[in-house]
Amino acid sequence: MNWDDLRYFLAVAGEGSLSGAARSLHVNPATVSRHVDALEERFAVRLFDRRQDGYGLTPAGEKLLARSRGIESEMFALGRAFDAEDRGLAGTVTVTATESLTVPFLIRNLPLLEQRHPGIRLHLVNEYRMLNLSRREADVAIRLARPEQGDLSIRKIGVMGFGLYASPAYLEAHGTPKTPGDLRDHRVIDWLDGFPENVTVTWLRRQIGDTLPIFSTNPASARLAAARGGVGIALVPCMVAEGVQGVVRLLPDEAIPGVDLWLLVHRDLARLAKVRAVLDFIYDRAQSEADRIAGRLTHGG
Repeated sequence: MNWDDLRYFLAVAGEGSLSGAARSLHVNPATVSRHVDALEERFAVRLFDRRQDGYGLTPAGEKLLARSRGIESEMFALGRAFDAEDRGLAGTVTVTATESLTVPFLIRNLPLLEQRHPGIRLHLVNEYRMLNLSRREADVAIRLARPEQGDLSIRKIGVMGFGLYASPAYLEAHGTPKTPGDLRDHRVIDWLDGFPENVTVTWLRRQIGDTLPIFSTNPASARLAAARGGVGIALVPCMVAEGVQGVVRLLPDEAIPGVDLWLLVHRDLARLAKVRAVLDFIYDRAQSEADRIAGRLTHGG
């Protein structure tokens, strides 16, 4: 049996559709369909019910899924074991983080990483979705919530601070809020429904109460761009707004709760020299830039 066929089967089972599986595997849907068809032909059973709303497992598919997950775990463990053969301070390390961290923190520090470790090549994956480190979707992750996933080494590296921002034109037209409670009388830019709740999201939604947001989107840069364009008031990480012209930070002395930042790696890879070097570098830079990450350096934009 071809392991690739099982891998595609697991992706369809997990995503519930050919298109979703194709996106997760970075292939086209026809390739996914071909592997699923090959598996069904191999076992002479139907593994999925093809429905208008997606692919649902048949009883035979459920049975194969239970067995396949164990095989998948063993294959990934084998891959990590081979990867853990240390080749020194050279090679590629894949880091996943949200957009709020990639540009203002990780990319900002790339020249220094290259200077210290010229043999290491960094791949940055900008994702809100929590990539699975056990499946090697990434080597290292920076996350905004402490996970309960797999055999991970977890370390808190700081707190990301947030500020309220609006354009001078908006403030001239609608006034400046004097307290957080005043936000319910303003045009507020929010995250989309379904965005993972954290203390910062909860704080904003508590302030605006039943007031509907004027605009919603998840990327911090997009919320800030909307605020800069005069759409309304946005709550974004202070790092994202740093140096941006055309916005003013509001209520700078207000104690808006920040989000804890967690640095994660699978324990099998933590002893690799190149991975260890990236982990130590990220941690050291986070400590050096703690005030900046927390939004304690500037009140304006």
